Amino acid sequence: MQDEETYMTLNVRSKKRSSSQTSQLKCKDYSEMLHRYKILLGISGTVNGILVLTLISLTLLDSS
Repeated sequence: MQDEETYMTLNVRSKKRSSSQTSQLKCKDYSEMLHRYKILLGISGTVNGILVLTLISLTLLDSS
């Protein structure tokens, strides 16, 4: 019986988080997600730039 009470007490304590802890976790998650999106945006921009330069150079080579 005491084990059950201890478990319930610990379980309730672990589920309760203050609003500041929750907001800090959300900010950290959003910051990490934003960083990943910036990296992906940079990579896709670089790939698109290379493709445009390739297209231009092929067009110029074909016309000459």
